[in-house]
Amino acid sequence: MRKKSQTILITLLCIACFGAGISIPVILNKKTTGNSKEQEKFDTIYSILNSDWYYSNKIKNLDSKLMEQAIDGMTTLDQDAHTNYFDLEQAKAFSSSLEGSNVGLGISFYLNENKNFVVSNVYINSTADKKGLKPQDEIISLDDLKCSENDSDTIIKYIKAHEGQNVKTKYLRDGKEYTTNLIPGTFDSTVVCNVYEDYGEIILTSFSENSGKDFSKAMSSLQEVGIKKLVLDLRNNGGGYLNAALEISSSLIPKKSVVFKEKDKDGKFTKQMTKDEFNQVKMDKIVVLQNENTASAAEVLIGALKDNLGDTVITVGTTSYGKGTEQVTVPFSDGTSFKYTVARWYTPKGTSINKKGFKPDVEVKLGEVKTTSYYKVKKKDVIKKDSVDDNAQALQVYLKYLGYDVDRTDTYFSNTSSQALASFQQDNRLEVTGDCDKKTWDLLMEKVLLKMNETPSDDTQRQKAIEEAQK
Repeated sequence: MRKKSQTILITLLCIACFGAGISIPVILNKKTTGNSKEQEKFDTIYSILNSDWYYSNKIKNLDSKLMEQAIDGMTTLDQDAHTNYFDLEQAKAFSSSLEGSNVGLGISFYLNENKNFVVSNVYINSTADKKGLKPQDEIISLDDLKCSENDSDTIIKYIKAHEGQNVKTKYLRDGKEYTTNLIPGTFDSTVVCNVYEDYGEIILTSFSENSGKDFSKAMSSLQEVGIKKLVLDLRNNGGGYLNAALEISSSLIPKKSVVFKEKDKDGKFTKQMTKDEFNQVKMDKIVVLQNENTASAAEVLIGALKDNLGDTVITVGTTSYGKGTEQVTVPFSDGTSFKYTVARWYTPKGTSINKKGFKPDVEVKLGEVKTTSYYKVKKKDVIKKDSVDDNAQALQVYLKYLGYDVDRTDTYFSNTSSQALASFQQDNRLEVTGDCDKKTWDLLMEKVLLKMNETPSDDTQRQKAIEEAQK
């Protein structure tokens, strides 16, 4: 089964992890099960499959494969979707999602009509942040490499290849050209801070090891310029380390406050408090953006804010995911790992949102162009007219968004919609076929992403959050 891509509103280099509420990894003492009948049954089946099974000599590393499948079955439980065994590849992906670190300049960007890179976000403590780059800066060259003459992959590879080295960067700001030296390096891609005339905006994409420190710096920067109203964007934030949630909460709520409560399997409650090394930056109003992918540690933060700050906090968007449990991870020497649930967490006032989520104070849904997802398009893929295709829905939604006349937005690619695609191809000097190959798809995505970035009013949730902050 193919996995659906994230919706197109997630720009390049933005990393999010989903559904994690992770404490520090633990190493457990080995326990034996004794000579139970179940153990005897397991050993017998395992031995038969290894020695007597017809296919036993046709499968490489059969003993390892059998054990992996047995473990996977043992950890696939109807009662708990968040207890999982990770094979080597899955363990690496999960660990990477929690790290939040990347190598680069510390920006996310989109391509404009001139094929230059326009900065959409600058990550805290990155080289771009330290050198003062801002959203809407238009990067035109890196050393002798002109952005308009190279694709994104070439530019990104060049940046990564020059880690730790000065890269002469030319960019435009308000029509004026500037030059600076940027040093590509490791940065944490979880915290973005933007300062506007009468409010600040922090985009928090996940809860990594360094998120608390970066968030504290962001709050201090708002405090320094006298900002007293905050828009906190937690949309598509699937969580991460609960310790990061404690640290981030500590920058927003009073010292010695309860951030959340843990309830273990024996019913014992433990209060988790703010961290003394972080100081609260008081805000007159905090507007939190949330959606159905706001989960776990992000929901811990919402609960801490709502229960400790009351009417100072307003939530905008859609109901959050509803993950009210906590996991720990057991790493194994072969690189695999096991994540299992150890507790359920509650808000400071004792509310559990598990499988329910937080309903927003102000419900705002996004238009279909912002929520439509699609499968990765391969070189050989073609969406043909008068046919059903998994990506036909996204194709027609995006054509409609760009102003082309389609007659439907489902998985059937109609003749009318094909004519709309032919018009798009003609307008952009592509071969006019009315069918969508990868070249057409890629350009369509580029045009849609450009319009999204240049039309911020299309993000109705964010616009409402700003409106609430400015009241």
